[in-house]
Amino acid sequence: MLGDWVRVWSRSGVWHHGIVFRMMFATWGVGSVEIANNVKAGGITVSDWDQFSEGRPVVLVQRASSPAHVEQILARVETGLGQHYNLFAQNCEHFASFAFNGKAESKSMQILGLVAAGAVIVKLLAGKNIAA
Repeated sequence: MLGDWVRVWSRSGVWHHGIVFRMMFATWGVGSVEIANNVKAGGITVSDWDQFSEGRPVVLVQRASSPAHVEQILARVETGLGQHYNLFAQNCEHFASFAFNGKAESKSMQILGLVAAGAVIVKLLAGKNIAA
């Protein structure tokens, strides 16, 4: 459905996030689906379903709650088109989160930050034990 937040397990071994942006209908049903997503080489762009999925199953993350919510999501996507990719501040998950709920967040980057902080703490504690 329009405005749905979706993701696919990418060939690089991470979740790739996007928003269902357009659906073109034909007389026999859905003709094509386009996903707005943020890619390293092109920034925020629109890909067809096959490009986005790379032949892998696409998973629904969250469905828009109302027609008004869909309008807000699609408006945010429109304003984001063409913006550049940044792994730490504007990756595909940041983009999908912002488009969906107005807040750019990446749970993946939050987890990575916690792991990195934990590694630093362990290293500092290990260094204190050696010096003692």
